[in-house]
Amino acid sequence: MDGVIYHGNRMLPGAIEFIDWLQREDKEYLFLTNNSGYTPRELQQKLARMGLDVSEEHFYTSALATAAFLKEQAPGCSVYAIGEAGLFNALYDAGIMLYDAGIIMNDVNPDYVIMGEGKSYSLDTLTKAVNLVRNGAKLIGANSEPVFTSD
Repeated sequence: MDGVIYHGNRMLPGAIEFIDWLQREDKEYLFLTNNSGYTPRELQQKLARMGLDVSEEHFYTSALATAAFLKEQAPGCSVYAIGEAGLFNALYDAGIMLYDAGIIMNDVNPDYVIMGEGKSYSLDTLTKAVNLVRNGAKLIGANSEPVFTSD
């Protein structure tokens, strides 16, 4: 979304008019983002602050895609995840971090290590993630951005 609909905290020219047209014409649309750090609600609120009224169901993040993938492909697996609220909420909502059902959050011997967008990375969490992958955990990158951008 950043660089397509907005840049930082500014809407790009024509974006509001285009979304207004989609809504007026009753067109289906979905905002896709490879940023796993934000929840759909946070994205909805961000656009609202910039003058665009869009409901939460119009957002699909890489965190939601990661959670859906794990729920479908590896039910019952365990994960070690590093990221922000968007990733943790998506995993939780998919039943992934519940201990009584679905996939379990595990920092000892997980099936998967998930790396999401984050500002809370530390040497300790990165070292733990690397060691878990070296010991056999599969690595999933929930954010494919080659360069970190800040809002």
